[in-house]
Amino acid sequence: MPATGLFFLPTTTADSSPLPTLLNALTAHYDPTPLPPWSLHHRIFRDQKPPSTTSDGVPGTGPRYLQILSLSHHPTTSYVAITRTSSLTTNTQTRVGTPASSGSNGGASGAGTGDTSTEPASIIAIPAGASTEEFVQLLLAKFGPLWTQRQTLGVRNGLAFGVGGFVVRVGEVVQGGSAGVGARGVVVEVAWRGCRGGGGESDGVGLVQAFWDSLGVRGLGSVSVSPGWGRGLEL
Repeated sequence: MPATGLFFLPTTTADSSPLPTLLNALTAHYDPTPLPPWSLHHRIFRDQKPPSTTSDGVPGTGPRYLQILSLSHHPTTSYVAITRTSSLTTNTQTRVGTPASSGSNGGASGAGTGDTSTEPASIIAIPAGASTEEFVQLLLAKFGPLWTQRQTLGVRNGLAFGVGGFVVRVGEVVQGGSAGVGARGVVVEVAWRGCRGGGGESDGVGLVQAFWDSLGVRGLGSVSVSPGWGRGLEL
């Protein structure tokens, strides 16, 4: 069954990037076919409500975040989700098959850069382009007391490759959109196109994980592997 994995490699110093190491590993182990470049635009809003606490004064649930994701390989659609982080969670570096991650409904693949876990979120789709910008302006103008804009992330040097039945997308995550400076890390999307209707969910998930492991790249910050194949991967 098709599956998609997201892998994040954080930068270790301000002037370094894991991207060259990753590309070298990819070309050393495989013969990738270049595909059209890709881009990502991720806007994050945080709710204005103070975090909740229990009767004993212990922090409870964390703040909610409204996230808007646009991808060049889903040119007609933007994705919107509201997630809540848990104030009681510790660093969680592997999240497998969470509904908040890229899923089987053509869901969004994002550039998550944190290690705190989130509650599963429902993802809705809205028209991209002008309609997405109108939605953002509505949040800022009418719902300002509820949501405040925190940051905008983009992908710089977005490259895509075909490797057999896989599609691999890589790019540097920067703050302020694709023209931003100071890479926070590299996001990697590995999608196994597979055969529709054949095999179980674990087949595609295992193949994606095995492909990543074969690269031998160290320094992984976070992982999300989910069954499913978005429409944007049909090439």
